[in-house]
Amino acid sequence: MRDGNHFMTAREAFIQASLLNRMTHRIRQSLDLTEILSATVAEVRSFLQTDRVKVYRFQPDGTGQVIAEAIHNNRLPSLLGLHFPSTDIPPAARELFVKARQRSIVSIPDQLITLSRLPDAVTTGSLTLEALQHYSMAEILQRPVDPCHVDYLTAMGVQSSLVVPILHGQTLWGLLVSHHVEPKTFSEPALQTMQLLADQVSIAIAQSEVLSQTRNKAYREALINQISTLLHAPLRIQNVLQMVLERIVQASQATGGRLYLSLNEGEAVHELYTCGTQPNVIGPDGATLEQYSLWKEIITSDRLPFQTVDEMNAWTELMAANENNITLLQSNGLHAPEAIADLYQDQRLYDVVPLFRSTPIRSIMLMPLQHGHFSLGCLTIFRNEIDTDIVWAGQHNGDWRTNRVRLSFAAWRELKQGQAQEWTEHDIELVRSLGTHLTLAVMQRRLYQCEREQRLLVEMRNQELQNARVTAEEASRLKSNFLSSTSHELRTPLASMLNYLKLLNEGFYNDEAELKEYVHIAYRSAENLVALINDVLDIAKVEAGRMPVTLETIDLPSLLTEQEMLFRPESHRTGIPLIIECGVGTISSDPVKLRQILTNLLSNAFKFTEQGEIRIRATQRIVLSNSLNGVMLINSPNGENAAPQVVEISVSDTGIGVNAQKREWLFEPFVQADGSIKRRYGGTGLGLTICKRLVELMGGQIWLDSPGKGHGTTVTFTLPKIKTF
Repeated sequence: MRDGNHFMTAREAFIQASLLNRMTHRIRQSLDLTEILSATVAEVRSFLQTDRVKVYRFQPDGTGQVIAEAIHNNRLPSLLGLHFPSTDIPPAARELFVKARQRSIVSIPDQLITLSRLPDAVTTGSLTLEALQHYSMAEILQRPVDPCHVDYLTAMGVQSSLVVPILHGQTLWGLLVSHHVEPKTFSEPALQTMQLLADQVSIAIAQSEVLSQTRNKAYREALINQISTLLHAPLRIQNVLQMVLERIVQASQATGGRLYLSLNEGEAVHELYTCGTQPNVIGPDGATLEQYSLWKEIITSDRLPFQTVDEMNAWTELMAANENNITLLQSNGLHAPEAIADLYQDQRLYDVVPLFRSTPIRSIMLMPLQHGHFSLGCLTIFRNEIDTDIVWAGQHNGDWRTNRVRLSFAAWRELKQGQAQEWTEHDIELVRSLGTHLTLAVMQRRLYQCEREQRLLVEMRNQELQNARVTAEEASRLKSNFLSSTSHELRTPLASMLNYLKLLNEGFYNDEAELKEYVHIAYRSAENLVALINDVLDIAKVEAGRMPVTLETIDLPSLLTEQEMLFRPESHRTGIPLIIECGVGTISSDPVKLRQILTNLLSNAFKFTEQGEIRIRATQRIVLSNSLNGVMLINSPNGENAAPQVVEISVSDTGIGVNAQKREWLFEPFVQADGSIKRRYGGTGLGLTICKRLVELMGGQIWLDSPGKGHGTTVTFTLPKIKTF
């Protein structure tokens, strides 16, 4: 019973505040509900000084289970983990807990159950649902306890019971229960504290549910991203679909699955992917599973969902923007999965039951891969039957309708074999999301195949005309002296190659060594011809405006180090060191074109240097003025605040040098870095020409300095530090 003290002493207030602070701190520190409930029962038992405190949770089917417990010195037996039938707490009592939002106090010696803390309690008789609906709370505050309830508690060795409801929203989630082997009174402040603690537990439940929902959503999104990435991976599509099916089966905690893709126009057979446990694939009539009635209802259509790529893209954007809005997506043609908990209880599956008799499969989920009236196929997921092992409290009575009081609380096990597994809302939503992305990927694949076939047909018809037009456009943009030089340079390696091939063809060689020499010379001539053509095409692309610039943030020291490593074998071979001086960090440039410029300049430097050193130097400058002769540059007085800024990169060698009168035309085609037309050292003669075109394409300038013949050469180029193309 409760006592008549309605006023809280200072000590009680302190204890209440300390207890609430500890529980609030635990809830804030941990979102693990099991940990919070374990701490709650321990704190409450210590606070009330009773023999047992437990948390009794209601299951969806109305049964209950003790999920947390604290016992004092084994004065009462443990009920932790035990299940209780739905009759353990009558429906009237449950509705009263929700309506009262308070607690019930049972005193076995007084044979009374108190439902409210008001002092002027009105006593009523037995309580029914009808009475609960017609009487006010003031009329049912206190009543004689039901004899059945007295026997129930006495059988457990309990003389005093305090029960506080734990609500989650408007639902009775569970009960916070205190048992004592002796009569016990509870002060009003203590009861208030219990109510506050129950409210804190309700908060913890809400937080735990939010956390669970957040984790489930994060898991689903991560899984969808993984499968979406896999669906668009550059792998063989058959391998991708098999891996995706296996991943979906694993994620949905299933034991098997089938991915059936219906016949597409131009294909001879259906596609079928399987994994895990399977039914007998071929039935008595020779039909596969997907040819039976339920699957045929899902796999039906004969028209395309989209007439254009734009229509498909619009549907894709709709799915991405409303991925969680099932109603909207279904109204736009996206179908939901069909979840069947027990295939033996569904009349629609009567004709396929023989296929499953010899298997442990019991539950099925079918996800139509469909949009509108067009179906790509079906995703089928299987779950095996399971065995359930539940430990119940009390003696077993096969007929629970008698509502007899269990005479003892000895635990007994209820083992049920071959039970079906229910599909949860989370399972259904997960398969729906994965099926949606699978549908889109397969649909995109088929549309791409159709477009690709049409594109290839058009390309085959126009290829020769396109090649001729490109060749004419490139040739028309070359200068006349460049054209004449090109024709001469092309003829030289080509003539050499043809001459030696003629000798080989006519057998004009005496021995194998002479044969190898002819082949080697012809091969080198062919290599020179290919290199020359590639360089000519690069120049033509720049001049035709068909070579795009792709800006990236480049770490210049790393790029220069990369070049040093590239030419390290050449440096070791010649004994000429390559020295890097870099005073610049990051720049905005096209990395491919910058590498090509540096590679050409370094190749020339090593080619025309026999001793000494080669040096790359990079500095940051600001532009003061422009002149007809070039750009006047000085060191920046303000650091990075000066503008406009450029990066100046120079490649210096100690090689043969260049005569001053030849500097102006060194960047013309087919002129060597030594100023000669004849290429004594090999190469195409287009290296500096390409460098000049690429530097100018990126908004920079390039020039060459040399003290004179035999005193080395420095090629310098500038690039804007920040430039938008």
